Amino acid sequence: MAEIGTDKLKLMVVDDEPDNLDLLYRTFRRDFQVYKANHAFGALEILDQFGEMAVIISDQRMPEMNGTEFFSRTVERFPDTIRILLTGFTDVEDLVDAINSGQVFKYITKPWNPERLRSLVEQATDTYRLVKKRTQELRRALRRESLFNAVTTAIRESLDYDSMLQKIVATIGETFEASSCLLKPVEGDRLTQDEFFYHDPKSDVLDSFFDSSVLIEKVMETRHYQLAQDIYDGNPSHHLVVPLSYHQHLLAVLTLHQWGRDRLWEDEDIQLIAGVAEQAALALSQAKLYQRLQEKQQQIHTELEVARQIQYNLLRQSLPDIKGVKVQACCYPAREVGGDFFEVFVHPKGDLWLAVGDVSGKGVPAALFMASIISVLRRELSQETPAEPNVVMQNLNHALSEDLISNNYFVTLVLACYTPSTKELVYT
Repeated sequence: MAEIGTDKLKLMVVDDEPDNLDLLYRTFRRDFQVYKANHAFGALEILDQFGEMAVIISDQRMPEMNGTEFFSRTVERFPDTIRILLTGFTDVEDLVDAINSGQVFKYITKPWNPERLRSLVEQATDTYRLVKKRTQELRRALRRESLFNAVTTAIRESLDYDSMLQKIVATIGETFEASSCLLKPVEGDRLTQDEFFYHDPKSDVLDSFFDSSVLIEKVMETRHYQLAQDIYDGNPSHHLVVPLSYHQHLLAVLTLHQWGRDRLWEDEDIQLIAGVAEQAALALSQAKLYQRLQEKQQQIHTELEVARQIQYNLLRQSLPDIKGVKVQACCYPAREVGGDFFEVFVHPKGDLWLAVGDVSGKGVPAALFMASIISVLRRELSQETPAEPNVVMQNLNHALSEDLISNNYFVTLVLACYTPSTKELVYT
C-alpha cells in the first residue's frame, strides 16, 4: 500500500486504550512498519530512536499530554510527517486550532469506520510521498544553486586562468567530499602538461593510489563521464571522471576519487557534478577567451610601442643651428602612434624647410600615412634644386592623393622655405 523503494513506510499509532492500540496495529501492520505507544511520552521516545514517521495516528484524549500537544512537539522536527487525530468527543476549538496550525492533516471520530480510516491513511501516504518528492526536489535545486554559486564565486575571485582552475578543483572536491581531485586542461583534444590538485587533509591516501589514465582516455573519446570502483588497501574506492566541455569543445577533464566509503556516487550526485562541470566549462571558456584577448592586447601594445619608437625616430631628433634663427619642435601623439608630424630640413645650399602636418584620424592608419608623407617630402626636398613650396605641395598631392582618397583620409599641411641670407619666408 505504501512503500518507498522496497522498504515499508513507517507509521506510528498512539492511544492509551490497549484495545484501540492493538486494533490500529493489526489494521496497518501488513502495509506499514508500525510502531505503537500507549502515551505521548512513549511516542516521543520512539521518534527519538527511529526518526521520522510517514504517518502518525494519535488519540486526542490521553493522560499527561493530549494529542494536539503531542503533535505540536513533532512539527518542527518532522515537518513532512502526516498527522491524523482520533477524537471521541467534539472539542471544536482544539480541532480547529490543530488543523489551522498545520499540526493535523485530518481528524476522525471514535468509533471509527475501518474502511474510512484506511482510505484516510492511504490519502495521507500519497500526500507524504508528494511532500517528500517536492522536498527532495527543492533540496536538490537548493544544493545545485548553492554549489553553482560557490563555483561562480570561486571563479570570480580568481586572479588568473590558472588560479581559476585550482579554485574549481578545490571547490568541487570539498563539496563532494572527495579524497582527492585532479583537473587536467585540454588543448586541441590533447591533455596539457598542467595539473591542478585537491587533496582532503583528513585523508591519508596518496593522490596516486589509482591510475585514472584509462578513464580519462575514455572520457576524451566519448565526451561522457566514466565511473569505476575497486579495492585499495582493503577499502573500497570509487573513481569518477567527468568532461568539462563547452560547445562541443573539451576544455578539461576532472577526476574525483573517494576512498573508504561503501556507497558509490548516486546518479543525482553524478548529474550534479556534471552540471557543475558544465557551468565551470562555460566560465573556463570565457576566461580562456579573456586570457587570449589579454595576450593579444599585450602583443598589440608591444607592437604599438615599437611603432611609436619608429615614428619618434622618423621625426628629426637634432635641430639645426642657424645664425639668427632659433628652431624648436616637439610632437606628442594622443595615442601610441598618430598622424601629427613635423619636418625640419636644411638644404645643402642653406635654405631651411619647415613643415607641420596632420593626417585625419588617429592611430596606426594615420601613422602609416604620416610616414609616407615624410618619406615623399624628404625625397622632394633632397633634390639638387628643390621646387617652390607650392610645387612641392602639388607633387605631394600627386604622389599620395590616390591612396588617401581610396582610404577616405586627407592631410592638412603647412610647408615653408626660409632663406637665411635674405630672411625671406615662402609658404603654402
